[in-house]
Amino acid sequence: MGILEKIYDNSPIAFQNFMVSVSGYQRNKTRYGKEYYDHLNFLKDFDTWSLKEKLNYQKKELIDFIQYVKENSIFYKELYKDIDLSLIKEIEDLKKLPVVDKEMLRENINNVTTVPKKNAVEGHTGGTTGKSLVVLFTEKDMMKRMAMLDHFKARVGFEHRKMKRATFNGKHIVSPNQNKKVFWRYNMASKQMIYSSFHLTEENMKYYVASLNKFKPDAIDGFFMSMCDIAGYIERHKIELNFTPIALFPTSETLTKSGRDLLERVFKCKVYDQYASSEGAPFITECEKQQLHIELASGVFEHYDEESNEVLVTSFTTHGTPLIRYRIGDSITFNDSLEPCECNITSPLVQEIQGRKLDFLYSADGAKINGGNIANLFKNMPNALIRAQTIQDTPGEVRILLEVDKRIYKDEYDDILRNEFLHKFGEKSKVDIQHVEEIPREKSGKFRMIKNNVKEVNFR
Repeated sequence: MGILEKIYDNSPIAFQNFMVSVSGYQRNKTRYGKEYYDHLNFLKDFDTWSLKEKLNYQKKELIDFIQYVKENSIFYKELYKDIDLSLIKEIEDLKKLPVVDKEMLRENINNVTTVPKKNAVEGHTGGTTGKSLVVLFTEKDMMKRMAMLDHFKARVGFEHRKMKRATFNGKHIVSPNQNKKVFWRYNMASKQMIYSSFHLTEENMKYYVASLNKFKPDAIDGFFMSMCDIAGYIERHKIELNFTPIALFPTSETLTKSGRDLLERVFKCKVYDQYASSEGAPFITECEKQQLHIELASGVFEHYDEESNEVLVTSFTTHGTPLIRYRIGDSITFNDSLEPCECNITSPLVQEIQGRKLDFLYSADGAKINGGNIANLFKNMPNALIRAQTIQDTPGEVRILLEVDKRIYKDEYDDILRNEFLHKFGEKSKVDIQHVEEIPREKSGKFRMIKNNVKEVNFR
């Protein structure tokens, strides 16, 4: 635990709000500079382009990006040494390049990256396979990614940083020893109320709802499952909301039709889906007609396996840790219809995003710790972690299996994991960390990061 975290955990809630806001202002410096505003204006114009013009732009960006990567990444220069990159003239020509996966990047990370850490924005991913990876973004890349997200939301009426938003995410905002029923902190820098997704028990949810009614957000974003838990509570208890958001923007987990219907029924507004990743994958966003569009200015999606719809991604906003034909592990069903979308934005459509799961584990007090938060257990683990699996047979008790690179793994990394677990599951929950030679896969050949063997439990 770092000194700032110790200060935070032992400070009164009012000072914690101040620390959250200071952190927000610091983060904004790497997100909302000139490149952000330039790209935001570009994207507004890009929406009016014809499909042919957009595809030509995508092709040019791809060729430029591949050239940059070969000149600046030792790993890719070696990987492409026997390939004539001048032959990459069309999107289809990407197939001439080899596929890379997370383990390849992890093992060679110092040769993959093209910028020093001190000049980069650091990103962490636990991933649905529990394999940790630390990636670097240039500030320019990060600002472009923020512009894309904000442009997506602006299309349906929400103006980021001008309007209020409520966010359910995996931030450690509630101290483990806190007794007050205050499970949110305010980030003044973005007019954002951040809600803990770790304390959503039946007993606590009335406090969440009361806070939302007081804050009256213009939009709600974050973990889909957390939002559904809140909506289910509101509907079960017939609670009246005194605000109507412009939109809901779930992230990190796959939307279900029943969950979408619940959210739209309770909050009386539309839900808009999106796809990206902590590694920096290209974007898929949902338009005002609730159709999923591939954002051609952000990168390229390819099908890796037609049967499972698993995709490869090449992202134009990953100059720090480049992703070219990266096997991200997600499945996406493309829409082959040639009919244009009624929103008048011309781009390829996506039928379904299948990649993220709704797995969860129980904390000791009955809160569902969702898949996004469980993946985030490993986001601060160094690149020495190869794979992890969480197993639960009893509520509040979790066994974590770790497959590690013994050459560089240190005992203290277990303490990082225990600290993450404490903040996500609380003091009453127990964790047993076990190092194993290999984590077995399922009979289907798939790997499961979360194995919940607990039958349905009523904690009320």
